[in-house]
Amino acid sequence: MTETIGLIIGSGLAGCALEIARERAQPTPFGPASSPLLDVRIAGREVLCIARHGHGGTIAPHAVNYRANLWALREAGATACLGINVVGAIAAGFEPGDLAVPDQLIDYTWGRVGTFAGSGEPVVHIDLTEPFDPELRGLIATAAAQRAFSIRRGTYGVTQGPRLETAAEIDRLERDGCAMVGMTAMPEAALARELGIRYAVCAAAVNYAAGRSPTGRTIHAELERYLTLGMKRIFELLETLIPLLDDAKV
Repeated sequence: MTETIGLIIGSGLAGCALEIARERAQPTPFGPASSPLLDVRIAGREVLCIARHGHGGTIAPHAVNYRANLWALREAGATACLGINVVGAIAAGFEPGDLAVPDQLIDYTWGRVGTFAGSGEPVVHIDLTEPFDPELRGLIATAAAQRAFSIRRGTYGVTQGPRLETAAEIDRLERDGCAMVGMTAMPEAALARELGIRYAVCAAAVNYAAGRSPTGRTIHAELERYLTLGMKRIFELLETLIPLLDDAKV
């Protein structure tokens, strides 16, 4: 296939038994990407991927070289990008194991480099009114419907990590309108927009956000169980989505 769609896969999907056809280095002006470029076979097609947190999940969310990752994908031919994320469920009725395609985001991170412009270069004022590409989001929803998966929508609150949030912080995010919380959609979305790469997120809820669990706390054994379930569903969704993306020539 012509490589136009790139996947930035999180630690959960990176840990799955993906069929990797080849690995290759892609130098960037911003240092090394989180992983080599991976040509992964999904639904009989080769798809360009980067493991956001590196092999073994050793790179924390605040330490990811987001600029290098997006630059490497663009240089390899990607014109659209799908971020595979895990999130905590905030909104009522949003359960661990559910899939989500956020339509908005609020950035609570700090200290992350969120532009390709360097010292002495023109400032870039990108329009981020809609941070996620509507067509990509629509195709994800179509693939989910074909798999009979329900999809949550809403605002993704991006926190610094790597620690999980306090209950008071989640209360604040809920007051701000966030339906889910994660750690990696920014500056990924903004950098993709600077490069002209269409970008969307497909996320799996792997835990209740702090203070939302019926037990009152996050239980790591449950988190691991829902991570496995969520990533299984995302991989099944990708098996339907990748041919749709091919047909749509995204």
